[in-house]
Amino acid sequence: MVEKKLGGAGLRGQSAGETALCTVGKEGSGLTYRGYGIDDLAANAKFEEVAYMLLYGELPTQAELDAYVAKLTSLRGLPDELKTVLELIPKDTHPMDVMRTGCSMLGNLEPETSFDQQQEAADRLLAALPAIICYWYRYSHDGVRVDTNTGEDSIGGHFLKMLTGETPSEMHRAVMNCSLI
Repeated sequence: MVEKKLGGAGLRGQSAGETALCTVGKEGSGLTYRGYGIDDLAANAKFEEVAYMLLYGELPTQAELDAYVAKLTSLRGLPDELKTVLELIPKDTHPMDVMRTGCSMLGNLEPETSFDQQQEAADRLLAALPAIICYWYRYSHDGVRVDTNTGEDSIGGHFLKMLTGETPSEMHRAVMNCSLI
């Protein structure tokens, strides 16, 4: 049997698919989301603006952004049945497994009834995932049932307040915002 020697090319030159959402290294342009450079977005945009753009096709106006932030804020709460499930997950579980389980349970509690609801489902998950992971983490590690309605207007600030139990500084909010983008 002849052994094939593997080269170091990795996936260079291979296409994993076509998308209008982002490009990676295409023609030397680095990472872009819908044509905007990641560096520019990270330096100048809020995560919620970028999420809106990715889901709805263009950057929002200020009025659209305000409405979107209000919508996401209203979708943050977790059903009691989901909290009960999260409380049963052991503390040494990988966080991705927690999020998968949380998504599955939320999908059972709030099922989509048509394909047209996919953007609504995406908004719900965007709003609920920080609460899912923080509720599980704080309960499994500290025995604390966190309030998933923090009063924070950004997803990054909301995540940090649930995770630590304290209001985050502006610097921490900015760093979290950048990392989410």
